[in-house]
Amino acid sequence: MALTRKLLKGMGITDEQIDTIIDAHTETVDGLKAQIDEYKTAAESADEIQKELDQAKADLQAEKKESWKVKYDALKEEYDDYKSAIESRQTHAEKESAYRDLLKEAGVSDKRIDAVLKVSDVDSVELDKDGNVVSAAEILSQIKDEWSDFIQTASAKGADTPTPPQNAGGNTLSREEIMKIPDREERRRKIAENLDLFSPQNPTTQNSEKGAE
Repeated sequence: MALTRKLLKGMGITDEQIDTIIDAHTETVDGLKAQIDEYKTAAESADEIQKELDQAKADLQAEKKESWKVKYDALKEEYDDYKSAIESRQTHAEKESAYRDLLKEAGVSDKRIDAVLKVSDVDSVELDKDGNVVSAAEILSQIKDEWSDFIQTASAKGADTPTPPQNAGGNTLSREEIMKIPDREERRRKIAENLDLFSPQNPTTQNSEKGAE
């Protein structure tokens, strides 16, 4: 029920008292309206603050996810590199074993096989799915041609005995210098003349291997 002058007058209240009551009532209503406006403004501000909090939370979660992704990618790359290195060493070992079998088949002296392997491009050899050398016959022919000085024959006694170096006057070449000779035939001849340099027991060979590691 609205508070009106007619209502108050019907209650026997004087005009002066009615004015006082109306003024007080108006002041109260205005105060309540002001409070309602304040609450409404506060509520709108609260909504904005909540939105900002929700956005900040979302940003934080996204940042955490990105941080974990960076760590995951780094670990995965490290693992892939390690796995690749293991596979490369395994592949090299398989190719070296297959090439060693070809050297034996070609008749290369057992004492010279390790020396030949050290100067051969084993990694260029291709293997099929069964682990056999691709174009084995062709490679076998190349081995027999390039390493004929190391191949044992029934008529050649003592073929494994190193040929004394023919260099005179202290003009002995090092293992590295021999391998740098561009001419294939000359390089092969020098290797045959200096077999001791390519022996696994040779200190120079061992040092070069340690340096390569």
